[in-house]
Amino acid sequence: MSSKDYVSVLTRQSAPEGVDWRTMSVVARALLLTRASVLPLTILGSGQGLLFAWWSGKISDATFGGNAVSGILLGFAAFFGANLAHAANNLANDWRDYHDGLDRPGYPRADYSPHPIASGAMSSRTLLITIGVLTALAAILGGFTMVIRGEPLLGAFAIAGLILSWGYTDPPLRFKRRGLGELSAFIVWGPLMGGGTYLAATGSVDAIALIATLPWALFVTAVLFGKHLDKIEADGSRGVKTFVVRIGERRARVFTTVLISAGYLGIAIFAIPAVGIFPWFVAPLAGLGAIVALPALKIVAAPRPAAPPAGYPLWPLWHVGAAFLASRPAMGALLVGLVVGAILGR
Repeated sequence: MSSKDYVSVLTRQSAPEGVDWRTMSVVARALLLTRASVLPLTILGSGQGLLFAWWSGKISDATFGGNAVSGILLGFAAFFGANLAHAANNLANDWRDYHDGLDRPGYPRADYSPHPIASGAMSSRTLLITIGVLTALAAILGGFTMVIRGEPLLGAFAIAGLILSWGYTDPPLRFKRRGLGELSAFIVWGPLMGGGTYLAATGSVDAIALIATLPWALFVTAVLFGKHLDKIEADGSRGVKTFVVRIGERRARVFTTVLISAGYLGIAIFAIPAVGIFPWFVAPLAGLGAIVALPALKIVAAPRPAAPPAGYPLWPLWHVGAAFLASRPAMGALLVGLVVGAILGR
């Protein structure tokens, strides 16, 4: 697979212009079908706990069978487990929504990118097997960290994440249909993921480590708001009462803009020396990121156009792409700030 294919799949959630996705390599198709373009949300959501543990100087080894096991290794095990679980959950949501009659031609999910079943890429049975394999791998990694740490709280984090993620579309919970999907995303991509990797790397978790995950949780929730904004008519007509459907399009645009703005403000506040949650230089990085994010934030705040601009790849999605672009500089600020802060020391 060429680098052009990678870039297109991971940034545009589509094959390069003029290329039939079915002719791409197995790896390219797998990335496309699992919606790997959104994995950066989980990479930082889960990775921020490990980064924060590094910056805080609290990574500690575990003792198992008389041998020391690296806290970094355990943190990475939790990190990879979370990302595998996210990929499995993406596919599980596709399976459920297809069998609920949603993900069919005319519904955004089936129109902007190949759907595993609707596109003919997989049978329903093959998709279930794939979901099972990814979930099993995630469980093995999670179980490994829990056994080595001897910390039942890791299991509680994993179970809570499983309930909230799978309950997003699956009965009996169906959080998305009850207007609770956005809240569940905030909890999973913030305290549960970040707190889980922090706990795996350090052997303990505290309120500050959980609070540190909240700004990024706001961005992930904003991206989900953007996605639900793009599907508001389709969801409303099919009885899918997301929070966005319940509050209406105009309020949802305002809410999404506020979430992103609050995320940048939160990062900057956490970096104030008197607060000291993040290194001080994360604040100017967040300020610079906010400036870079302004054009995308203006798109988030404005009504969706009647038709896509020429060459736009994600239609009928619109606000979700802008929310993702508005959030990307925040990812850079957190990654660079925490890594450099850890290298330089407190």
